[in-house]
Amino acid sequence: MAMPPTPSRPWAELQHDLLVAIMTRVGAPDLLSGGAPRACSSWRAAARDPLAWRRVDLRDWAALTSGRRAAGPGPSSSRVPVQAALAGILDLAATLAEGRIEAVLLPEFADEDHLLFLAERCPNLHYFSLPSTCMTYDLFCKAIGELHSLKGMAVDESLINYDVLLHVHQCCPDFVELKVSALYVDEEMASVICNSLPQLKKLEIPSSDMPAAAIIKFLDCLEELEYLDISGYETSTISSTVLEKASRLKVFLWNSKFELGEFVDCSNCGEHNINPGEPCKCMMEHKVMDWLAGPTQAS
Repeated sequence: MAMPPTPSRPWAELQHDLLVAIMTRVGAPDLLSGGAPRACSSWRAAARDPLAWRRVDLRDWAALTSGRRAAGPGPSSSRVPVQAALAGILDLAATLAEGRIEAVLLPEFADEDHLLFLAERCPNLHYFSLPSTCMTYDLFCKAIGELHSLKGMAVDESLINYDVLLHVHQCCPDFVELKVSALYVDEEMASVICNSLPQLKKLEIPSSDMPAAAIIKFLDCLEELEYLDISGYETSTISSTVLEKASRLKVFLWNSKFELGEFVDCSNCGEHNINPGEPCKCMMEHKVMDWLAGPTQAS
């Protein structure tokens, strides 16, 4: 005998708090002009709840602008310069959030003017990502001077300057998280970060080549460091000394391009072989000696 169908409940009856929690994971493009505005009134209300706008991710600019064009009149990249379009979207997000924005992830073309706008409209901002490689120190520092609640930021290496980072340290007493986009980090740059931001608890410098001296500088000088991500670089400098010093951390991510941070030990010399596809120094020496000894005689 066929079982009676299980009664279903309409999506519109979901609790508002649950809908808001869902909206926080939808992303800015959909929140502004995608699925949420086309849904029922309860979903639209959740998409306009200030709590849904605590984290604003604007990195996918193409999806964002295409969504706004599909929704109807409004700034679009085809008619309005992208700088002005971004300012308009930031203004809308700040209005919807009612001053509750905690994190903003900006697109690559964003500049210090957009950061200044955020500082004026969202003084309680906790975190921002600003990938621009061309930044004016004075305007950047002016914006930082208004963000006293800032706890972290993701920036390009062009802003890793002692005076700039010291200004961050002085203006933002709760600042503990830094992410840097850099091709190469030497011991000098590591010293700049350590000396200007001594209270860092989380440091991310992925896909960057750096010598062991720079890694050890971070581990020795940042006494409160709990999380270090230096994964993705191609030239591995992880040694037993680095691993021993990093053992105090809660999270240590490294060398993700080679076996997701795994390493193997040489059974002869005990050294770490970072890339399993290449022999360690000990094995290389044995191969050289074998070659010098000449071909092996067949038994």
